[in-house]
Amino acid sequence: MPLVDCDGRKIGYEAGGPDDGSAPLLVLQPPGASGASIWRSVAARLQDRFRTVAVNPSGYGDTEPFAGPAPMTIRDEAAATAAIVRAELRYTASERAHFVGHSYGGTIGLALAFEWPELLGRLTLLEPAPYPLLRDAGETAFAEEIEGRNRDFIATVRGGGLNDAAMESYLDYFNDRPGYWRSLDGETRTRMLALSERLAMGLDAVGRLEMSRADLAAIAAPVTVIRGGATDPLHARLSELVAGEIPGAAVTDLPGAGHMMTLTHSPEIAEILSTSAGAGA
Repeated sequence: MPLVDCDGRKIGYEAGGPDDGSAPLLVLQPPGASGASIWRSVAARLQDRFRTVAVNPSGYGDTEPFAGPAPMTIRDEAAATAAIVRAELRYTASERAHFVGHSYGGTIGLALAFEWPELLGRLTLLEPAPYPLLRDAGETAFAEEIEGRNRDFIATVRGGGLNDAAMESYLDYFNDRPGYWRSLDGETRTRMLALSERLAMGLDAVGRLEMSRADLAAIAAPVTVIRGGATDPLHARLSELVAGEIPGAAVTDLPGAGHMMTLTHSPEIAEILSTSAGAGA
């Protein structure tokens, strides 16, 4: 697995496709509680036309955990991705990357667009999750719903000993399906339980995110927001908010998909991305 340095911290990622300068660069940022491996099915379908790079966020795969001294921020995650983009552009036909991020990963993409716009030619955001925007937009009920759920998860995990209950509540909610957690096999549950502390750290970073609708208006790159056709009302509304504040942004609905679409609709996501090969590069 390739590694790059970001302020003395090793950042790992999975790369595939041409490295001879013949293909544009596609950067894939995973949702919370996930590493680069969640993108393997999508990447495999696109490596004949893209140089694909799937990022491991802090503490996933070979990426070293963020060690402070201050708490990790979304900007810290974006800085790690920026380091990968700089390293990989030399192997591609792109001057800029096409960034794809899901949920937590989409939030990282927004931070990347603010801080390092020169690296991005295009963004495709799958139900991005900058939850503080809900309160900024006056969506108080939605804001309190997700803030409470995230706060409870973080407190439960950091309290120790109840990670199974925390993950069950959280994943059942995000998959909009009671019993989802218990439907998973034991090996999968064990693997995901090992990620609970890293998920809590990411949710804490999102909760402290300083991002307003006015910030979104400054994004100049072309943006497409993909919304699940069967997603929950909170994430449907948040997708609308993000797209509505970015100049020229478009919303594409993915029929039948819920919020966890990278787990359920990889072929459809790959097809959407294949039509934009090289666009904005």
